[in-house]
Amino acid sequence: MGDERRRLLVVEDSPMMVRMYRMVLGPHYELAFAADGAEGLDAAARDPKVHGMVVDINMPGMDGLEFVRRLRTELGMTDVPVLVCSTEAAEADQAAARQAGANAFLPKPWQPAQLLAAVAERLNGAA
Repeated sequence: MGDERRRLLVVEDSPMMVRMYRMVLGPHYELAFAADGAEGLDAAARDPKVHGMVVDINMPGMDGLEFVRRLRTELGMTDVPVLVCSTEAAEADQAAARQAGANAFLPKPWQPAQLLAAVAERLNGAA
């Protein structure tokens, strides 16, 4: 990994979940946050070298699935690993996330070790 910490963009509208991501991922990664899909696309466009993303599906305005679709098509960010998280964990939701272009799905509530492992697996697979 060298001296440079890997950068993650977390697209999440819940302040409580943002705090959880800061606590779990903050010690290991440089984090940027966006509160919805539109803000996430702006952040991704400003930092096209971001190493990975963690995205909530259910957000006001542009949801996480639309964010991932537009990230892949409009911004052309096809190589950035995206982990989608949602309390909606039915197989259909997971399939919709994959169809939108997500690399993986993690149901909420997650355990800290699950989140860390899922992010590390995506980043190591993309490295």
